[in-house]
Amino acid sequence: MGNTESRQSAYRTELDPGTLVAEARRIERDEQTPLGFLPDLERLAGAIDTEAGLHTRGRQRARAALVASLVTQLRVRRMTREVPELSRTRIQPVFITGLLRTGTTFLQHLLAQHPDLRSPALWETMAPASPARDEELIAACEAYIDEYYRAAPDFRSIHLLQARLPEECHRLTANSFRHSIYALRYHVPGYVAWLREQSMVPAYDFHREQLRTVLWRRPGTPVLLKCPSHLWYGDDLAKVYPDAKVIRMHRSPSVAVPSVCSLTATVRAARSDTVDREEIGRYWLAGAAEALNGLRKDKGPHTTPPLDLRFRDVVADPLAAAERVCDYIGVPMTAQARQRMTAFMAAENDATAGTHSYTAEEFGLTERGMTERFAPYLAEFSL
Repeated sequence: MGNTESRQSAYRTELDPGTLVAEARRIERDEQTPLGFLPDLERLAGAIDTEAGLHTRGRQRARAALVASLVTQLRVRRMTREVPELSRTRIQPVFITGLLRTGTTFLQHLLAQHPDLRSPALWETMAPASPARDEELIAACEAYIDEYYRAAPDFRSIHLLQARLPEECHRLTANSFRHSIYALRYHVPGYVAWLREQSMVPAYDFHREQLRTVLWRRPGTPVLLKCPSHLWYGDDLAKVYPDAKVIRMHRSPSVAVPSVCSLTATVRAARSDTVDREEIGRYWLAGAAEALNGLRKDKGPHTTPPLDLRFRDVVADPLAAAERVCDYIGVPMTAQARQRMTAFMAAENDATAGTHSYTAEEFGLTERGMTERFAPYLAEFSL
């Protein structure tokens, strides 16, 4: 009995790419549909296996997530093959981006209340081509959120997840196994070094393919999406979505960087007993400086210049900020939209739980050092 249990436990936590692929094909009963990004999976799974220092539950969660991405690939590729009209699905994208902890989530949730904007909910992006009914997918998403908060109870006070609200579209892009979200979840320096050398165009191509399945099921334009990572990959995003409109959120890095460090430590602690806070601080300080110090007002790679919003202005008058976005997108700010946004803000205040406590110093950071490091960015955006 003991040997059998040991073998079953090893199988449940096996991160060998071939085993992961076999499990996804077994789940879908699909041996024929081609899978993409397998070299990327090999890089990522290898780094998680050897560098991340995961405990047993962490390895089980990592395995389940990688298999789920492979299952999504199989479903999306089958649907693309079997539903020719998918290629004609209209996509008019609007992307919200900015360094993590700059108010991108609040802005997306607020704008999602507008009846003339289509913003896919978390349950949709978690299973973009699932054959299951909406009610089943929503229930599965709610179960996922409950489990996530059990594994990382402090996360609730940092970032509120709700099945029916939109969430970051890294949940589409990361199914390519080529995304910086994995560096937030795991300590994987080898993967990070490899990722810096990769183009994100193939990942964004697959993002678009998945988004078509979401919009085919529930159409709508413009479609409002959000992810901080677009700040780093703007040039590649523009190659796939050249006509996209981009909204960039701005907040002092002296506030945002320690906050994202705390978020990262919380997420990693749900998967590993070893969390190096100073390494996290170094990672985000360097990464944020790379993305932010090169930004310029109203300049970007897309056909339409970006709309820049400061966190403090959005917080001071959310409805005025929403109206600026609507003008930028070309969607009227109606009385109904205002009423729904006002009601949402009141409800969100009631849903907030816990206190997010941390210091910059625990991540090896100082306010003076960050002010000096981000001086070009602070001056450019009057922060």
